[in-house]
Formats: sequence, C-alpha cells, structure tokens
Amino acid sequence: MRLIDDFGEEIEADLFERGWDLLDYFRGVRPWPQLVRLLRRLPMWSHYQSALLMDPELGERRAREEPPEDDAAPPPLAPLHYDLPALLMLRQIDVTKELIRTVASAFSTHAVPPLPPEPRPTTAEALARARADFDQIRDVLTRLGVQQ
Repeated sequence: MRLIDDFGEEIEADLFERGWDLLDYFRGVRPWPQLVRLLRRLPMWSHYQSALLMDPELGERRAREEPPEDDAAPPPLAPLHYDLPALLMLRQIDVTKELIRTVASAFSTHAVPPLPPEPRPTTAEALARARADFDQIRDVLTRLGVQQ
C-alpha cells in the first residue's frame, strides 16, 4: 500500500488515461499483481514513471548504491514505440548534426569529425547477424595469428 500512498495520484492518472479505474483494484475487480505488472511497463513519460524518476528520496537511495562494474554496452533499443514519425525525427536529427559539422568545418582550418548518429532500434536478427560477422572476423584474425 505504500506504493499507493506515495504515487496514488500518478497511478490513478495513468490508469484513467487508459480507461481503467484504480478503485477496481480495491474493489477486487482486478488483481493487485496485474497493477504491479502494468506499472513496470508504463513508458518513461507516464505520470507514474516520471514521478519515480523525480522522487528525491528514491534518487538519494539510488545514488548511494554502487554502480554496476561491468563495462558492457547498454542493451539495444527495442522497436517498440518507434513508428515512422519517430524514425523520421531521428533522421532529421542526424541530418542536422551533419549540417552542424559542415558549418563548423567551413569556419575551421581542419575538418570537424562527424557527430555520432542517434541510436536506432535493433532487432534480434540484426544482433545475431552482427554477432556472426564479429565471430567470423575473430576467426580470420586467429587464423592469421593476430592476438586479440
């Protein structure tokens, strides 16, 4: 119940926007585990997730935790919520970055390196193909005697 005490208004607003009522959980119409599962899957810009990200007490607690030690790359972006307008906006950002680089190079004595493109969603198939390509390159390098 602490969840409802701390973030009840935000949860209620998110459920209301989706056509549900928080009181359904209190009345026993819907099971409580379902609410927890739904809250975990709300997007970052939802009222509840935004309140979690901006909660000072939770932020302090997370700041005291040790960061993970693995230097692994962040997980790839899933295609969920990446529709055509979102992909077109990402393309527009990349084109704008290239324009910035071109203008900066025009006023500089040397060429400005390109800015990295915005991350795009990656499918499991693309990840598997990239892994296979990487393994093939490692195999060739090993056969040539290159230490890795």
